[in-house]
Amino acid sequence: MESIDTAALRAAVAARMPWIEAQLRDIVAIPSVSGSEEAVQARMRSLLEELGFVTHVVPTRPETLTQHPGYSRPVPGHTGAASLFASLPGADPAARSLLVSGHVDVVPTGPEAMWRDAPFAPATRDGWIYGRGAGDMKGGLVAALAGLVALRDLGFAPRGAFHFNTVVEEECTGNGALATVAWMKRRGLTVDAVLDPEPSAETIQLAQLGVAWMQIAIVGRPAHAGHKQLGSNAIEAAIHVWSRLKALEGRWNAPERRHPAFADDPGAIKFNLGRIEGGEWTSSVPVECRMGVRFSFFPGTDPQAAKDEVAQAVRAAIAELPRPPRVEIGFDGFHAEPCEVPADAPPLAMLAQVHAELRGAPAGFRNITATTDVRHFWLHGGIPATCYGPVARDIHGLDECVSLESLGRVAEVYALFIARWCGLRPLAGTG
Repeated sequence: MESIDTAALRAAVAARMPWIEAQLRDIVAIPSVSGSEEAVQARMRSLLEELGFVTHVVPTRPETLTQHPGYSRPVPGHTGAASLFASLPGADPAARSLLVSGHVDVVPTGPEAMWRDAPFAPATRDGWIYGRGAGDMKGGLVAALAGLVALRDLGFAPRGAFHFNTVVEEECTGNGALATVAWMKRRGLTVDAVLDPEPSAETIQLAQLGVAWMQIAIVGRPAHAGHKQLGSNAIEAAIHVWSRLKALEGRWNAPERRHPAFADDPGAIKFNLGRIEGGEWTSSVPVECRMGVRFSFFPGTDPQAAKDEVAQAVRAAIAELPRPPRVEIGFDGFHAEPCEVPADAPPLAMLAQVHAELRGAPAGFRNITATTDVRHFWLHGGIPATCYGPVARDIHGLDECVSLESLGRVAEVYALFIARWCGLRPLAGTG
């Protein structure tokens, strides 16, 4: 069994910091809003093949996943981009294997004029790289790869199988990772651990909430504003529905309903009115209003049961109105199951040891009020999985950025984890 000197490893990562910055700026500059990931996947495939990986395209075919409990109905208009699954050749099948998996899609930028720099024109300032996706989560992907590259610079490769997976649609369905799990099963490919370099502020993730997206279409009755009592105002109905959903959010957050992992967070469950549009004319009672709502739920809650409860709250709110409008409810997008991975799962325990050794302090653990692709690997692949990634700011917001210093620290952790988990072998022509 080969061993690695941590001082030499740190030096190798430090020498690769210009590479980390250059690769990340290159990848952030490629717009990849969820549903339009083809260009960035082409760049990732080229990079992985340059590093010696054998790559495979993993299509996201909804028709093959519709009966899967982890499947989310696609968002209309998505182009069906594919994920990538890459493997290093020459692995020892007797050694432990590792899959690093993360997403390349990003969320919309919002008003570009409100950004200091254009969101897809990455900038480096004061030790931070700015741009949409720099933090969530292209920075983590580059840092994980940099850990592998640092080992190569020292003359080593993983002994066990090492795979790298870049997935699509994480920001709206998670179907890219789900398709990867199904693809692995069809091939009889198993791995012993999954690390997802989401921006976790260098902490280890244990529990995550379930998440669902809901679309509400309200159709009222038009009338002149001077005789509004004759109509049925769809926007006012939406306001009433939202007030009832906020009340439901409060009930779900009540101490008696709170999951132990979130016992100290009185606002863990969040209902978000992410989109609303309606009305036709300022002096007319609006006929239509559409709402897009994202809500979360605790581990142990069945996603369909959560959806049913929220849908019933919407219908009950509509029924309370004096002139109830018509309402239609849909659930395109996230149907994300909650999950919890134990801290004593072997890869999580080793990751904590590696972090403590490199940082000189115990690893932090956290539970998140969002969802990640970890759920698919743990719940449907039976693979212990967690998120461990860099410090980032303003993800999904304006002037999103990731710490370069943190990327270096994360690269060190990934390098040492690969060495300890997979073992090492000398590269051909070294040693």
